[in-house]
Amino acid sequence: MGIKNLKVILTQRCKNAINICKLEKYRGYTLGIDLSIFLYKYIYNNGDHIEGLTRLIMRLLKNQITPLFVLDSKPPDEKKNTLQERKDRKEIMNVKKNLLEACIDMPKNNYDDFKNKVIEIVKKTNESMEIEEEEIKELFSKSSDEIKIEADKVNRKIIHVKPYHTESSKKLFDLFGIKYIYVEEGGEAEGILSMLCKNNVIQGVITEDSDILANGGKLLLRNFSSDKNIIEENCLEGILNCLEMTQDQFIDFCILCGCDYTQKIPNLGPINALKIIHQYKNIEKFLESNTKYIIPINFFENYEKARYLFNYPIPQEVYDKIDKNTKMQEPKINELKEYLKDSKLKDKNFIEIENNLMNYYLDIKHMSEYDEENLSPSKKKSKKITDFFKSK
Repeated sequence: MGIKNLKVILTQRCKNAINICKLEKYRGYTLGIDLSIFLYKYIYNNGDHIEGLTRLIMRLLKNQITPLFVLDSKPPDEKKNTLQERKDRKEIMNVKKNLLEACIDMPKNNYDDFKNKVIEIVKKTNESMEIEEEEIKELFSKSSDEIKIEADKVNRKIIHVKPYHTESSKKLFDLFGIKYIYVEEGGEAEGILSMLCKNNVIQGVITEDSDILANGGKLLLRNFSSDKNIIEENCLEGILNCLEMTQDQFIDFCILCGCDYTQKIPNLGPINALKIIHQYKNIEKFLESNTKYIIPINFFENYEKARYLFNYPIPQEVYDKIDKNTKMQEPKINELKEYLKDSKLKDKNFIEIENNLMNYYLDIKHMSEYDEENLSPSKKKSKKITDFFKSK
């Protein structure tokens, strides 16, 4: 997920385009949110995605920010290799989890008996997998308590987002009066969000996925926490200025760094990728002159398609069908409180919903009505992205 090691370059070269900002800066804005990112986060944290999403929403509404959630659909075929790698990693984690749990109470009187039992468990879980001798020796040397702690850690990392998680989230959004987007025809959240941002339907995107920048999303907001009123702001125009690149060159740079759509060139890191784009301006000229790197066939076959997908992450006809109305509706507070009673929300969160949620909604509603009444379509202007780009 995202562009490999892009943050290395952004941290080194683009300090003026990355700022820690207070959420109140985005008062009156609509911010898009990649739901899947936060489902994984909250399921991992405490197993209660509803509690996590509720606190997220209340934090944004408190700052008079309208959330718009986008749900993942079918990814493009070009991601099949990446998705298979993720599936394989998850399978390895499942095998490790089963093995560790079985080893907690396994007798350790004889190493050979222990070793044979471990090999048997691995084969039974996945016939194609093998375990190294050193790993078996390490397991044999550990106490039951140490193995149990390790098993718990592995178990927490194996996260399965199920239809229930998505459907219950939709119900939560409906009760809050918040809009969400799901495109049945196919379309990953980051692609939809970046298109919405490029077309000024939303003013920024809250996610950890750096693909948003390669896709042309004007404002990437990272490191969101419901417990804090600050966020990391990444301004695309500022980044392009700092890197002295056009958007097309930035896309080629991201492809060379490594993305989900094509195989990465071995031994080519982000610093050298930057040098290559500065020197050759695009991938074609680099490939014509290259004598240093071994280029995988997969890269030759797919880099142009990757470039296309960064420019057009979802088909225009699919984008045109998306409902662009992001206005918040009146929340159903009593139903919402009833829905949340089985969550892990604390009393203070219920008190905030009871005392402040309607005020948050009215503040956002009045702000929107004021803008519509005082700015005619001919005079209404979107925020310039340079408003976000602060010199230091």
